[in-house]
Amino acid sequence: MNDSELQNLIRRATPGDQPPSFDATWRAAEARHRRSRRRNRALAGFAAMLAVVAIVVNALMPAEDEVAYIEMAELLESTSWQAPSDVLLPTREFDIYQELPVLMESTDETGGALL
Repeated sequence: MNDSELQNLIRRATPGDQPPSFDATWRAAEARHRRSRRRNRALAGFAAMLAVVAIVVNALMPAEDEVAYIEMAELLESTSWQAPSDVLLPTREFDIYQELPVLMESTDETGGALL
């Protein structure tokens, strides 16, 4: 195969030497724009229709029973809470406020405890 045959083969494989004109490119871009606008309008219409159907279905469904609210006292009486780390702490069976020694009051005018 020589250069001229290769050049002829490449020329036949390419559709044309000239790029499309500006008008043809503009018409193609406008056509794509019209198609996308039609598609967007159709999707918006479909979404609006679905919203109307959801509202109608929700309005036609029977109302459920009133939600029973839980009284705070009832909740506090029936539950207890404990920190997850409490199992790691040693158990102490005394109240620190009851176990503190009572300090004798001072007879000095400035006050304070006797040491």
